[in-house]
Amino acid sequence: MSVDTTVLILLAAGKSTRFGDIGSKLTEPFLNRPLGLHVAVALEGMPFLERLAIVDGVRLDYEQYGFTQIHNEDPGEGMSRSVRLGVERARAMGAEAVLIALADMPRVTATHIYRMFDAVDGPAAVVASSDGTAPQPPALFGRD
Repeated sequence: MSVDTTVLILLAAGKSTRFGDIGSKLTEPFLNRPLGLHVAVALEGMPFLERLAIVDGVRLDYEQYGFTQIHNEDPGEGMSRSVRLGVERARAMGAEAVLIALADMPRVTATHIYRMFDAVDGPAAVVASSDGTAPQPPALFGRD
C-alpha cells in the first residue's frame, strides 16, 4: 500500500450543525484561508492515485488543488453516504486503499499522512489517527 495507489477521499458535504446558523463552516476564514481548504492545500504535494472531494454544493473550488468533485445529493443521510460515494469511485479505479479525511480538520499535515503509511503492515491494514484516547480521522483503509 502506497500513496500513489491510494485514493484520497475528502469529506466536505456535512450539515455544519455544530457551527450554528452561519451556513457552511467550511467557507469560514481560518488562518488566512477558508477552513475547508486547509487539508486540500496541506496534502497538495502528495502523489495520490486520485483526489476526491465529496461536496453538497460547490462553495469551495477543490478542483484547483487536483480534486475531482463528487456531489452528494443527500448529505442529510449522514457521513456514510459521502464515504460510500468515495469508496465506490476508488473501487472502480482499482485503488489499493482509501484515505478518508474531513475537510474541517485544518491541522492535518502531509507528514502526519506519511506516518500513517509508514504504519501499514499489509494490504488489509487499517490505520487511524488518534487524539490519545480514541481513533479518529484521517483514517487509511486497505482494499483487502
